[in-house]
Amino acid sequence: MTALLIPSIHLFPIPKTAAAPSVALRQIRAEDAAELQDFVRALSPTSRRLRFHGALSELSEVVLHALTRVDQRAHVAFVLTSTQRGTERIVGEARYVVCGDAETAEFGIAVAEAFRGLGLAERLLGALVDAARAAGLRWLVGDVLADNARMLAFVRRCGFAETTRGVEPGLVRVERRVDRLLAAPQAPGFWTEAVRRRVCQSLSFLLPWSGEAASDFQPF
Repeated sequence: MTALLIPSIHLFPIPKTAAAPSVALRQIRAEDAAELQDFVRALSPTSRRLRFHGALSELSEVVLHALTRVDQRAHVAFVLTSTQRGTERIVGEARYVVCGDAETAEFGIAVAEAFRGLGLAERLLGALVDAARAAGLRWLVGDVLADNARMLAFVRRCGFAETTRGVEPGLVRVERRVDRLLAAPQAPGFWTEAVRRRVCQSLSFLLPWSGEAASDFQPF
């Protein structure tokens, strides 16, 4: 299984406002620990509970170490960052961890409240799907709290199905095949065919895969 390397380039045009001048997608780094902690602290208590399945105000040092020092193979993690006045901060994170069967990975996603509604969760999921496919995985799965209506609606929209396998009380397990392309409707607004072509062109030059594989990059 090989790692998928995605550089820190501005892939996703979003409306430029004082709160969100630009957003970049890149792999997480060990030195992101403080920024990831700030990101988690800034989430609402409800958002933290829904993301981490428990009440917490911040990450422990052990968990923070595990979430930032990843090998990008068995544990793949991306962040979305916004740079304002020369300071980069994390505004979204997504990751998956490969399961013991070596063909399934469990994923999680979170986006800062102020940056929701811009399609960034879809972009994070797209990065996870592309990484999983490039690594030869077959499935992405996730356990979602049953009262997390927003996340359940999001994953259904992105082609995930609910399953009863291995589900604990209070959780909904969702799964999606990633070893084949999913026909997806074009996202509204800024994700136009022209933008998609520009993204694919960027990927073909900057990512260690073929131009043909870059054309598989889709909105979700």
